[in-house]
Amino acid sequence: MREKRREATIERIVETALRLLETEGFEALTIQRLAKELNYAVGALYRYFRSKDALLVALLHRIMDRIGEDLQAAQDWLQERDAAASADDPADERAMRRLLAICHVYIGFAQRRPAEYGLISTLIGDPREFLATEAAAPIVPALIRLQLTLTELINGAAKAGALDEGNGRERGVILWAGMQGVLQLRKLGRFGVAGVELDRLAPIALRTILLGWGAKASQIDLLTPEVEALAVELSERRNKLDEARAQSQDRSADPGDERPTPSP
Repeated sequence: MREKRREATIERIVETALRLLETEGFEALTIQRLAKELNYAVGALYRYFRSKDALLVALLHRIMDRIGEDLQAAQDWLQERDAAASADDPADERAMRRLLAICHVYIGFAQRRPAEYGLISTLIGDPREFLATEAAAPIVPALIRLQLTLTELINGAAKAGALDEGNGRERGVILWAGMQGVLQLRKLGRFGVAGVELDRLAPIALRTILLGWGAKASQIDLLTPEVEALAVELSERRNKLDEARAQSQDRSADPGDERPTPSP
């Protein structure tokens, strides 16, 4: 029971930190601000996270888990669709749909959850060292899994004839870097800079890269609305799941020994 209370408290801290990140931004995410939001004593939070680095690692793990869940849900949907498709459904179209779907789900996560995506973006793209190398190291496997997924899908598309033959690993890096680069421009949105609308530019960047590797423009244009709709559906499902998780976490919060002492 004690361990369950501790897990519930950690869950509450992480979820509250994510909400702060979303509503107030990265700079506002301090141990002091988090303690105030939770009505905990500052020192009590250090029983659960020894430093802000430890808290950031927990947040990054949670965000990568959410991205992974969305990507897995997309792959499950694609498998169900392929199983129900007729035998004459073109293999190249199925392969391109898989690749586009995963890319658009990733883009959709960045567009609809900008604060969470922004934390990952900051870790990867900012030259400053926000996390010590040893603290950030556990996040690397999750990023590698994303990269391997793209490589596998690119190789599958080439094998099916949807793309020209090429080095799938290098292409995976280029494709991810291209999406990441465009999505980084979200920071300019608050200044009202014209021409950096992510809803429009991210799909254009993806389309341009794939056309350079031999994709058919007509096929991309045919499949894009379908996979964009999938990304929206998964985002809505994610919001409902997060709401249910937050409600469950609130119900499981226990004022017992493992609950940090409220601040005076």
